[in-house]
Amino acid sequence: MKYPMLLSSKKKSELRINAVHGVKWSAISQCGRMISQWITLIILARILSPSDFGLVGMAMVVVGFMNIFRDMGMSSAIIQKQVLSEKVLSSIFWVNFMIGILLMSLVFFAAPLGGLLYKDPQVVPVLQMLSISFFISAFSLVHQALLERSLSFNVLAKVEIFSSVCGSVVGVSLALFGKGIWSLVFQSITTILLTSMLLWIRGPWRPKWILHWQEIKSICNFSLNLTGFGIFNYVIRNADYLLIGRYLGAQDLGYYTLAYKILLFPVQNLSAVIGRVSFPAMASIQNDNPRIANAYLHINKAIAMISFPLMLGVMALADPFVKTAFGEQWQPMIILIQILAPVGLMQSIISPVGQIYLSKGRADLMFQLVIISGLLTILSFVIGLQWGIVGVSVAYAVITFALAYVELYIPFRLIDLKVLTLSKVCARPFVNSIIMFVLMITLNSILPQYKLGIVNLMIAVLFGGTIYVLLSWKEVVRLYESLLGKRSMA
Repeated sequence: MKYPMLLSSKKKSELRINAVHGVKWSAISQCGRMISQWITLIILARILSPSDFGLVGMAMVVVGFMNIFRDMGMSSAIIQKQVLSEKVLSSIFWVNFMIGILLMSLVFFAAPLGGLLYKDPQVVPVLQMLSISFFISAFSLVHQALLERSLSFNVLAKVEIFSSVCGSVVGVSLALFGKGIWSLVFQSITTILLTSMLLWIRGPWRPKWILHWQEIKSICNFSLNLTGFGIFNYVIRNADYLLIGRYLGAQDLGYYTLAYKILLFPVQNLSAVIGRVSFPAMASIQNDNPRIANAYLHINKAIAMISFPLMLGVMALADPFVKTAFGEQWQPMIILIQILAPVGLMQSIISPVGQIYLSKGRADLMFQLVIISGLLTILSFVIGLQWGIVGVSVAYAVITFALAYVELYIPFRLIDLKVLTLSKVCARPFVNSIIMFVLMITLNSILPQYKLGIVNLMIAVLFGGTIYVLLSWKEVVRLYESLLGKRSMA
């Protein structure tokens, strides 16, 4: 049985409608999970200590790195490949199954090395418990890739939201019963277990007893380069966690981890919402550069209209937000949020370039670029470490902006797009967000007479949101109509 690229034969209007439908359901899933996780984060931050978050942060650096090897890039190959056979799918499934068992064993038995690395033996049992997640997730990787390939994001949304909410319930319940750090651990395991079970149940495909290594070799060039990229990209994303945990301790890592999640986690979720839809959609038109470039501009316009005001709004209200939502014990996090907000803004625009590389089958070029940028980023973290977590945050901001042009220019050459064109598309959301930022800062400075911080915060958020919506209303309508093909984006 063959599994063709389902969108390749569809007309331009059909592809757009299916992509918009996919983005809608992907957004519902991501927003639902993000809201669930934010509420859970706020509740757990009130119950648990910064060191609890820091210890889990240490363990997740290791687990996250090993996650890169879960399927060796084969899930993305399923989406990118024009035609799939039953031999390919079943072979990928059984290879993933074997990789899952191997990774679980490696993490479990090598956990004591993690304790030595961080100089904290408490991280060992956490790592050993989290190792089971590799075995669990191996059962559903192919199912998820097939659903994404066919843009069945309505199914994925229901599975992911339900699993996330159940995981949050388990985490909060265990925290209330005094289980401390284990509430965070079992929150993660519950979410992964339910996701894997439900994807298996809802996905129509079932593996056969087939394992052809020749079929695996046919996708190795793409998948191995993608895995190489994942390794170096993960090192970049987590080198700051590793260095802070190693040299500054669990408490500083707790501050930094939470600040990072507040800012960059929503941005990464936003990029993931559109990215997981744009990849299969762009892959189906991978030989049509003008359409890919136009799709990419639409994607970034939508991201900018959400991420720019979000990042600048949090930056403007960092002080009342942290004190109101998390309490005085998290005050050192305020300056970190203010420094990392511009990083989140820039990364929201840079992150989608990965879809260009993948849709064009150029994981090799993406891998080469990340080696260079990765080494420079890690060097900046090492330098910034001399000034503590603030120094690392500043280093992160500096290197992000220093590398931005190159990280856009190189993939843009693959689709004949200019960086200046993207700048023009994002100019209006940026200007509107700056105006909102200035007005929110001004308003916040004249509201100290209220004793309840929540009052100040709510007034400032409503005020800033209203200002931005009024300034951007025409842009929102124009973007919506262009997505539906009723008008051009210009």
